[in-house]
Amino acid sequence: MTTTAVENPSPVTVRTAELACLEKLLDAAEARRSAVAEIASDPGTGKSRLLTALARLAERRGVRVLRGRCAEGAPALAHGPVVQAFSAWRGQGADEPATSPADALLALLARTPGEEDHRAAAAGHCAYHEEARRLLAACLADAPGGVLLILDDYHWADPGTAGLLDTLIHQPLPAGLVVAVAHRPRQTPAGLRALLQEGVEQGLVHLVQLPALDPEQSAAVLRTDPGAPGLARLTERAGGVPLYLLALAEEEREPLAGARPATATGRLAVHLHTELEPLDETALTVVRAAAVLGDTFTVDTVAEVAAADRSRTCAVLGELRRRDLVRPTGEPDRLTFRHPLLRQALYATTDACWRAGAHVRALAALRALGAPALELAPHIERAGAAAGEADRRDLGTAARIALHLGRPAAAAHWLTVALRIDRAVARATDARPARGRGGASGTEELWREVVRHLAAAGDAERVARLVREILAGPAARTGPERSDTVAYLASVLAALGRDEEAQTLLAAELAAEPGPAPKAASLLQVRRQVAKVLAGQIPARADVERLTRLTAGAGPLAESGALALSGLCAVLAGDTCAADRSLTAAGHLLDGLDEYGEPDPAGDFGGPDGPAAGPAPRDTAGTAGEPLSTLLLLLSWAEALMGWYGPAHGHAERALASARARGDAHLLPPLLDTLGYVHYQSGRMADALLAAAECREVAAAAGRDDHVGLSDAITAAAWAQLGRGNPAARRPRPGTEDPLKSPRTPLNSLLQAEAYLAAGDGEAALALLMPRREAWRVSEPVAVLAARGYELLAAAAVAADPDPAGVPTALIEEWAVHSAEAAAAVGIAEQSGHALMARGHALLRRRQGAEAAQAYAEAVELLGADSPAGTRARELARDLGGYPRGARGPDAPEPTLGELTVREREVAALAGEGRRTKDIALRLAVSPRTVDAHITRIYSKLGVNSRAELARLMALSD
Repeated sequence: MTTTAVENPSPVTVRTAELACLEKLLDAAEARRSAVAEIASDPGTGKSRLLTALARLAERRGVRVLRGRCAEGAPALAHGPVVQAFSAWRGQGADEPATSPADALLALLARTPGEEDHRAAAAGHCAYHEEARRLLAACLADAPGGVLLILDDYHWADPGTAGLLDTLIHQPLPAGLVVAVAHRPRQTPAGLRALLQEGVEQGLVHLVQLPALDPEQSAAVLRTDPGAPGLARLTERAGGVPLYLLALAEEEREPLAGARPATATGRLAVHLHTELEPLDETALTVVRAAAVLGDTFTVDTVAEVAAADRSRTCAVLGELRRRDLVRPTGEPDRLTFRHPLLRQALYATTDACWRAGAHVRALAALRALGAPALELAPHIERAGAAAGEADRRDLGTAARIALHLGRPAAAAHWLTVALRIDRAVARATDARPARGRGGASGTEELWREVVRHLAAAGDAERVARLVREILAGPAARTGPERSDTVAYLASVLAALGRDEEAQTLLAAELAAEPGPAPKAASLLQVRRQVAKVLAGQIPARADVERLTRLTAGAGPLAESGALALSGLCAVLAGDTCAADRSLTAAGHLLDGLDEYGEPDPAGDFGGPDGPAAGPAPRDTAGTAGEPLSTLLLLLSWAEALMGWYGPAHGHAERALASARARGDAHLLPPLLDTLGYVHYQSGRMADALLAAAECREVAAAAGRDDHVGLSDAITAAAWAQLGRGNPAARRPRPGTEDPLKSPRTPLNSLLQAEAYLAAGDGEAALALLMPRREAWRVSEPVAVLAARGYELLAAAAVAADPDPAGVPTALIEEWAVHSAEAAAAVGIAEQSGHALMARGHALLRRRQGAEAAQAYAEAVELLGADSPAGTRARELARDLGGYPRGARGPDAPEPTLGELTVREREVAALAGEGRRTKDIALRLAVSPRTVDAHITRIYSKLGVNSRAELARLMALSD
């Protein structure tokens, strides 16, 4: 948040409760009674503004206001603030006599009490103060409305003022004098504090303390809305202190929503200057050294950084404590500034060259004490000297610790410093840094971890900045790993919605001289199109088809990636024949690759003699497996759109397990959404809910609203299928707000419509899909989902308006025809099932129940009895009396095992016995990855979606 200063603002206070308490004392003044009020709080809390507001109230009520301010170094001027106040009184009365009571009072106050006055005071009475009381009473006689005497900054009060206040507290004037005393308790001398405390305890002084601001008061200070984003956080950082709140608001990059300009420019700097002005040069050096050290410091470290004598440093810090510039931390011998902003302001005003030398001294002192890396890192960054191996190592450690503490932004900062040091070393030595924990390989390992944590937090801006630092570094300048690094970083950027930057990175790498090797270039071309999909876009089909031709023979990853892209584009276009070919080929290639994207010797690419020695172990924290997971994601989503839920489930699970192992958070939202959708379509509602719940959490953290929307739709549909509403959400029904707002994607709308239908709310489903009965709420679904969309529209119309007087029957029949045409165009059994259901809805509207029941029963065979649509069709048929309760559907041949290979039958038999993947792999002497690949193909050939279904089928075949 930033706020812009305006000139001459009205001095107002947000301390309304405290002002109301003080205003009651004005009643005493008007009633010719006297009172004393103490306003006590830390610097910057708004004491002076509160007193100004009180003064304005008093003036409006006819109370004469006198104001004086105590000042440091003014004890030589006796009664300074009282003299200042009554000097103003003397100037108010133009027709006053030459020697007025005010003049006499000022003459009295100009001299300090003499020796005889002190002796009289010791005897219990003081003629000096009695005379002062008499003259004050005479002045008050000329103010029928009473007098408000304001004494600000009382912590600097001189002894004379303190003595006079003591007299007024214990011997109140009979006339109406209200004294308001404001001070900083931590800076007030013990004697003055005791005087006021005694008055409070005796009921003679009214104590008003100023607590921390709440968010509503903070909004008033900043002149913004109480619900403005970030306001509560800003209030907490400021400690509820208005001075710090305004200063922090200036520092924020983005303004609060609706914030109007507020006055804060230079306020903190002026305040700090006032506090530092009395300090001598040695004290200033000490306090600046403390600011260089950081949030906390000790006497010894400050002395070393200031290059000052320890005893002198200790004395200065004691004085700074008395002034409340520094405070104890609660840890032995450690001090801190009153507020971090004071340290920052002091640091900013310190000479830059002196600061650099101070950081060098601080680094040496702290390192000798064994300080942790996070404490050393700021000094390494700011020392300005040539960094060494120890500095790079400490920066890397600081970044790792920051990650462990859940602070990826701080980790990214320290990593950036380390990368810049690497570049400086490389320029100085004209060589790449030595590989090792603190050198290139250590940095490479670290940046992957930092990028993944930033991606998990959705911090796309920091990822983009860090990408530039990584690619500018010597470790990423040349070599075969360069293309993998660029592709991985582009993938992360694309998944965070920065597709334009991702495309720029990949294009620059392809155009670089010398360019990547041919196979690497082919894979980069594939990754360019994949990045578009990760960013929520659909590549041009012509570009993908051209890419498929170019990548032929370029290696299994590039070839399978192009085929998966081709299949996805084809299925979205409704060209399911082409999609079938491409996806089958892509699946065959990907199933034969190990977790690093290399041919699996124990799988389809193994030799005839069985498993061969696998590749050498690799660092699973690297980027080697990321392309494979990404391509499996594309493949599984395309398979799900084709209705191949068994293979889609296997491929999504494999990709998800690999992404989790590497910590690739940017892939989790689309993978979990894919898996949740596959579970839902397969009738596994509990699994769908688990996947969708996790997806919502990680997608919200990553800022992917599109995946949050899909997971919410899956959740709503799954809970409805279970006969319950979503307990975690209460959504308004469509139509309660502008139906054309909050647009949804077609798939989200279809899922939400299914949720409404399952809950028996056809009217809500119809309002969602066709809110004004004029057109779709959203654009018509893609070709592969069009039959389903028209069927749901017809189902909603029939459920909402069973009477023909509602939605016209002809319109429902038209939707049924469109559904049949869309299903015929794509040739997918599931979509043909939806077309049959749409026909059943039209027949039901015409009250042809028997024919409708038959259509619903036939739809069950195509949709599957356990799928959400199959369940709905079965219920509709049963309600019409055309489907026996508990029956699975019309007679149909059971799936046959004849299509399985010998090895696939062995795997199927063991899986049907309930054995785990690792057990099967051990039994058959193959890798677990090979077992997963076999099970994926088994699911596809037998048309099953789970091991439970496979076990049932195997049992029936015995």
